[in-house]
Amino acid sequence: MRITCLGAARTVTGSSYLVEMADDRCFLVDCGLFQGSGQMERRNWLNQPYRVSDLDGIFITHAHIDHSGLVPRLVRQGFEGPVYASKPTCELLKILWLDSAHIQEMEASWQSKKNKRQGKNGIEPLYEKVDAEAAITMLKPVEMDAARKLIPGVESTFVGAGHILGAASLHLTLETGGGQHAVGFSGDLGRPNQLIVPDPEQMGPVNTLFMETTYGNRAHKSLEDSQNELMAVVHAAYKEGGKVVSPVFAVERSQEIIYTLAAAQRRGELPDDMPVFLDSPLAINATRIFREHPEFFDAETRAILDAGHTPLDMPNLKFTTTTEESQGINNVMGPAVILAGSGMANAGRIKHHLKHNLWRPNCHVVIVGFQAKGTTGRRLIEGAEKVKIFREDVAVRATVHTIGGFSAHADQNELLAWLTPLAQPGVKVNLMHGEEASSLAFKRVASERFPKVRFHVPRWNETLELKPMPKVYAPVEPEVLAGEVLAMSQRLAALARRLENPQAALDPAQAAAMQEALRAAGQAADAGDAL
Repeated sequence: MRITCLGAARTVTGSSYLVEMADDRCFLVDCGLFQGSGQMERRNWLNQPYRVSDLDGIFITHAHIDHSGLVPRLVRQGFEGPVYASKPTCELLKILWLDSAHIQEMEASWQSKKNKRQGKNGIEPLYEKVDAEAAITMLKPVEMDAARKLIPGVESTFVGAGHILGAASLHLTLETGGGQHAVGFSGDLGRPNQLIVPDPEQMGPVNTLFMETTYGNRAHKSLEDSQNELMAVVHAAYKEGGKVVSPVFAVERSQEIIYTLAAAQRRGELPDDMPVFLDSPLAINATRIFREHPEFFDAETRAILDAGHTPLDMPNLKFTTTTEESQGINNVMGPAVILAGSGMANAGRIKHHLKHNLWRPNCHVVIVGFQAKGTTGRRLIEGAEKVKIFREDVAVRATVHTIGGFSAHADQNELLAWLTPLAQPGVKVNLMHGEEASSLAFKRVASERFPKVRFHVPRWNETLELKPMPKVYAPVEPEVLAGEVLAMSQRLAALARRLENPQAALDPAQAAAMQEALRAAGQAADAGDAL
């Protein structure tokens, strides 16, 4: 058995793993789009590593495009399903894939026109709407925390990962003639006490782990401090008569900012005459899906609903779906909050708002998510004096704020805490989904914390061999085991009293089964004597 890291190796994009069984059957865990520089995005066109015609299925940990966005491409190449994911992930994928297909078609059309002006051939899109629609028909919702054999020889369990609505870590038990190998994929891990979604859950014990390290080299600000910082920016912009412009990811980050502003509005801390525009059709649709699935909210968010409030709405929130409505925001005089995609400011409607506002001294740009190398958002947080938008240099006179506490990714300390129960001697942990400096920094810290664990930072397309291993067991605290032993001893004493009754009768099969169970209990007692 072996696993090939097809993406997110020393980078944060294109997450995908090809899992190949001993009998040469194979499947994917995640199938993400590569985003960022032109060199990185060219990887999307490489078909051979994915073994498209051989795949028995694809498991998707969560809906973000860097984990799911290449599935329609594989469909275009002949993949016929199935695609397994949690129910909310399936609902989100229906809108994200169609949106991504539209972007692919638009970019291909623009590049083809440019090529023709230069006497070159046009290009085809990475995939089209018809491919996304076909991929949607292949979605198979899977319950959380339920062990299932969806692929022969593979027991799979989705475990809550926090991060975004429906996000999961994936635990696999790969079976082979010589034994088995337990493999874990963290997916993207959320933070404890994150807004809206429950905390990450713990998966079962593993022999091999693939773990994200997006923020493996740093600690986040607290969520409360970040919320206060956001409101301070909003109040400053209101006082100056300027705009707050924030590039936001459509899924989770948009909803977290709305949640924070709505809470401020209920407390009377958000000016009633300061409109909040959610200017992203994708984020608008995602917000509606969030509202439709309160069963996946955390206890705090459900309590807001139970109190009769709407945590993802407020009187001055305005959805702008059409192009005309988006353009109309530029005519709004006075202060406003503008939340627009894309999250790294390298595409979508946010580019128009930055072009209209970056050069204004009373504008405040709020960065609330990870910004990959080469993106406009990354250049802004690095202090660029001007950025190119629509092939035009725009001066940066706005104040740029980076507020890290809204991150949906766990930081270094939170990653270490999640890893601790899994970090048993001999486990191999592969550090993924982080820029090289972040993954290597986490390796140094984790190696010191867990000296008996083997840490490795794979490279792109690196293949790791998996050997059959003995079954792994979750550690049990001594006091828990002591309680179980005491309870069992009390049950056995009661059984002994019943058997002393002359009226007690057992058929031979019952008696034989009881003797076998008692022999096992005796072996457990012998093991205890050796402590």
